[in-house]
Amino acid sequence: MMIDLRPSLTSHLAQRLGALQDGFRHNLAVLGPVGSGKSTLLHEALQISNPNLIKISCTLQRDSAREFVKRFATAVLRACLEAPSEAPLEVLLEQSAAVVPKTTAAIHQLERYTMGHVQTEAFTHALDLIPVVHEELKRPCVLVLDEFLHLEDLGSSYAFHELGKRVMTWPFTLFLVTSSSTFRARQILRERLHLLFGQFELISLGAVELPAASTWMQQEFPGVSHLTPLGRFLLHWIGAFPWYLSVLLKRMNELTRLRHSRGVTDLPASPARLSHLPGRARREAQAGAVMFPAAWDVLGSPDGVLYQWCAAQMERIVQQRQGPVARDALIAIACGARTTQAITQRCGTRRNLSSPLQLLVEHDLIQRKGGCWIIPDPLLSCWLSAVLGPRQRAGSLDRRMASQIFEQTLKAIWAQWVEEAGQPLAERIRRLLSQFRNETVSLDHKTGRLAAFEALRTQRPSLGQETYLVADGAGRRWCCLIHEGKLEEAGIMAFEQFCRAQSPKPSRKVVVAKDGLELSAKLLAKEVNMWVWEPEDVHLLFLLYGQPPLAR
Repeated sequence: MMIDLRPSLTSHLAQRLGALQDGFRHNLAVLGPVGSGKSTLLHEALQISNPNLIKISCTLQRDSAREFVKRFATAVLRACLEAPSEAPLEVLLEQSAAVVPKTTAAIHQLERYTMGHVQTEAFTHALDLIPVVHEELKRPCVLVLDEFLHLEDLGSSYAFHELGKRVMTWPFTLFLVTSSSTFRARQILRERLHLLFGQFELISLGAVELPAASTWMQQEFPGVSHLTPLGRFLLHWIGAFPWYLSVLLKRMNELTRLRHSRGVTDLPASPARLSHLPGRARREAQAGAVMFPAAWDVLGSPDGVLYQWCAAQMERIVQQRQGPVARDALIAIACGARTTQAITQRCGTRRNLSSPLQLLVEHDLIQRKGGCWIIPDPLLSCWLSAVLGPRQRAGSLDRRMASQIFEQTLKAIWAQWVEEAGQPLAERIRRLLSQFRNETVSLDHKTGRLAAFEALRTQRPSLGQETYLVADGAGRRWCCLIHEGKLEEAGIMAFEQFCRAQSPKPSRKVVVAKDGLELSAKLLAKEVNMWVWEPEDVHLLFLLYGQPPLAR
């Protein structure tokens, strides 16, 4: 059973698709790594969108132009006939002649490309089936090109140019493209498809939504949900990658059944630090008992699916020019190096790392935020620090030692999360500011320096649930407003009065709200020059400074 893990985003896409019927067209680009759930999102959005639309969905692969023509023609006929996804082209052609004869005839005209004739024209002539379908059925079209970057593999240097021309001149068609190569896709959209009459709205997939994730997790592994400590931990650790989570939960399920079949009922004691957390049911303890061995089986062991996935990404990097240096830089970032200087020191090299780091950026393995580097994939980061890094340093490790190092690393991640999960947001922000060492970072569309502070103090205003944090260091003062819920305009007004009363005047006014700001509050904060840290910004800072992400 397929479960929609991002229902609000699905609804947004469906609204965009439905607006096409009313003459409003806004093309969409959905970007996210492999395993982030793009295909599921598209399937759900197409299912609930306006049924009057002709929904042509074509998943691209590393095909020749000949194979692309067949794949695309099949997608067109499936949409016209509302046929099942497994229906072959030959059967569809027999059925379509009576329903869409003009479209069927146009597809027969494409048969010359299957014989190797003028391959460079195959792509453009296949695309031109869309206006034929629209004219014949008198209905607007949605064209989904899943993994659209594979258009580069068709042997035509003009594929994106031809696509762009049709994006601009076909108001009856909404284009929806997806890609797992985020960096490259943004580059193509910016440089080749940044069109006057065909702009693309970029949607980057983040973490899954909690209620939907809870239902799905219980389906995969009964007893784990976002309400249990282990379920919350897994969602924080790898919640933006449903495929990773599915592999881990499946293995946990297998180990649980295996224990029951062997009559194993004794469970290791839960960490003492879990005593203050809710939901300590036996099933939760049982899940915790199998989480570490399951993680080793899928991620730590060379036989594991996720191990092999991570290793394949490293192999792809190492084969590139300066690949070994890039791999070492990636391990350094996973082990806590944030700046280029820190990476250079940890790698023990005097070489210029700009090219190796750029290589990692282009492969979506790292991102630069101001002067800081992060690995957006936490599971890959764990594998680098707990598996590949120790092996590189030791030269080789036997299975027992490798297993011990992996389990120690993962347990340290778990213990840190347990300790931080119950902490008030104000305390976590105070600890975060104490770690700043004049790094430069980009947040809230601004680039600023994170000053090193010598003294930090908190105080509570007489009204409201906010906490004010005053940080002093090197002749500068920051004032921070920290709110556990969603911040309203009154909170901003009170904080501005607090800042005006400060002596010396603060050089920075920072606003942090766990659930974000109301629109009016955000506008007011911008007007009085406050630096707003949205939840995703706080998540980034926690990641940069080795803290667990913001509890959701």
